[in-house]
Amino acid sequence: MNNKYTFVGALRPFSLVVAIATCGLGVSLALIDNADDSWLAWLVLLTGLLLQVAVNLVNDAPDLVNQELDQLSRQNILRNQKIGWIIMLLAVMLGLYMVSIRGWPLLLLGMVGVAGAWGYTGGKVNYKQRGLGIVLVFLLMGVLLIGGSYYVLSGLYTWRVFWLSLPFSLLSSLLLLSNELRDYESDRDAGIRTLIVRIGYHSGVRLYYLLISLVYLICAMLYWAGMLPGFLMLLITSLALVGPLNLLDSPTTQRQRLTPLTGRFYLLFGATYLATLWMDLP
Repeated sequence: MNNKYTFVGALRPFSLVVAIATCGLGVSLALIDNADDSWLAWLVLLTGLLLQVAVNLVNDAPDLVNQELDQLSRQNILRNQKIGWIIMLLAVMLGLYMVSIRGWPLLLLGMVGVAGAWGYTGGKVNYKQRGLGIVLVFLLMGVLLIGGSYYVLSGLYTWRVFWLSLPFSLLSSLLLLSNELRDYESDRDAGIRTLIVRIGYHSGVRLYYLLISLVYLICAMLYWAGMLPGFLMLLITSLALVGPLNLLDSPTTQRQRLTPLTGRFYLLFGATYLATLWMDLP
């Protein structure tokens, strides 16, 4: 049995940084802008985390098309999928409570989020299979989740929030990209048409470098525009990229650590980014 199909493997603990970071950014920006409901802030973080857990648990459903998959792995995938949808239902219930506070715009955003979670692996949409996962994660687990978190606490949405959400949105795509690079050979052999299977491994590596470059370039522009109080601390986080970058040219067996190390970089960068936003306050 492949260990990635166990409950802990399917949970992908390293990827939970996405929900914590993106919801944390939206909440932080709202609190910086004088929102004062700390209990609601914790509820937003919990709901975002549950949403990420649910998406992770249903993520392996496309692997069921692999005829070489053993029976135990198939059973684990189906079990994880059921648990994932139960957790998704809980996240929806919490979301509906927040909708009762903020109204229909939040309901619309929540419907997009749930549809996106289902569409990642479900039905005829299956945008992972269509090679659209990396693009849509940028929107669903980046821009929209950050903006939604901010909206729940403030009742507003601004262009400033959008621009400040871009680095984390790109990092969400980077984390999924690292997963597709790690699984390139197995996805290709199983007929799972992810973006990297479609464009080829070496093009995927170039995309990995491009996303990293865009993260730092956008941060520099935000600093230049006066939206980000500092930039030097963020540059220092690039040292955490040494490990994952070295793995990009490694054989498949050594590439398994690529995604956890990318997640570690996301965590370090995210914490530094949030600290940078808070450090300019009196």
